[in-house]
Amino acid sequence: MSVGGALLAYLNNGVDASEGWLVGVAFGVLYLLILQQDVAKLSTEWNPFNVGNPLRILRFLLPFGLVLALGLQYASTVGFEVWLDRLSWEPGVNFTGVVASRSSLFAALVGYVVSSAVLPVRGLIETLPEARTLVKAVPGSLGVALKLADQVPSKEAPAAVKEPVEVVPVLLITGPRGCGKSTLAQRLRHQDARFQEPEWVSTGRCASTGSAEQRILSKEEFESLSKTGSLAVSYSPSGEDLEEVDVGLPAMSVLASVQEFGACILDVDPPTARNILSYDWARALKAAYPSKKVELRLVTVWVSMKNLDDILDRNQRRWEAQGLLDSVVRQQLGPLRAQVTSDMEWALTSGKIDFTVINEDADASMKEIVKASEYCFEDPF
Repeated sequence: MSVGGALLAYLNNGVDASEGWLVGVAFGVLYLLILQQDVAKLSTEWNPFNVGNPLRILRFLLPFGLVLALGLQYASTVGFEVWLDRLSWEPGVNFTGVVASRSSLFAALVGYVVSSAVLPVRGLIETLPEARTLVKAVPGSLGVALKLADQVPSKEAPAAVKEPVEVVPVLLITGPRGCGKSTLAQRLRHQDARFQEPEWVSTGRCASTGSAEQRILSKEEFESLSKTGSLAVSYSPSGEDLEEVDVGLPAMSVLASVQEFGACILDVDPPTARNILSYDWARALKAAYPSKKVELRLVTVWVSMKNLDDILDRNQRRWEAQGLLDSVVRQQLGPLRAQVTSDMEWALTSGKIDFTVINEDADASMKEIVKASEYCFEDPF
């Protein structure tokens, strides 16, 4: 719309009108973005219809800002002093010399109105089915086009009956160390019995899987699962006797938890989450649901703090409360800073995170976790 309108304005009225159109469209898009932010903040305290609403006032002032932008654009071309000299008042014409030409101002206003009116017009047509009938009465090409469209017989084949798809709901909660993700995951398990942790496998007892159950395997059994691609993730932490053990999460264990309880929750650190999200679940789904068409709905929640310093401060206070020496705390903060920085970079750039929870208030964060968990069962889009 912006490029086509600018081209038409250029062919009809020249460069000034084309530039004015583009500026108007840009301000129209800005209007829609401000409106989106206003609606996103909608609450009892934040009402977009209040007279003192700052975003509403800003939207009201956008047309004046549009004229000012055109004036500054003209001033940058001819020079600010020359621009001031050309400003004058003529009765019936208002200010003259503000913009390069009337055509640029008119094109900018038309571009602003057209681009900002897309959303309300679309909502009007969807809300009022009669709107399409009313438009047919409009003389010209628009009314004729709608009439012809209704007269053309539909050539589309009848829609095939869609095979029902069973959803496999899995909620993955991850985030930097010490931000409270495990506490939130535990509260959700107690609040919603459908979300339970799957069984992990290991070659020795270790604390890396948190509260999840562990099934002890021999080295040979673990290697067999790993070679066949049955493990969604595997790694080798230190066990209870400080010797290295192998730990893994079988993909079938996740699906078995879904089949038994109705859903599954995974409380893992960011490196583990990366492997789980990159795992190919197709074979495991086919083996677990041989006669059904299923879809793995893996919803990822990132639990963190506002910034890196808050994360480090929270971990430092936790270590100091455990009685660790200051020198030991300082030694641990360095590697933690590097790890958290890497994890946050992945969260921001991977496109794998569906929801972000800033865990400053436990109850408010829990409400967001519950809201995110609902997407495992029903996607509103």
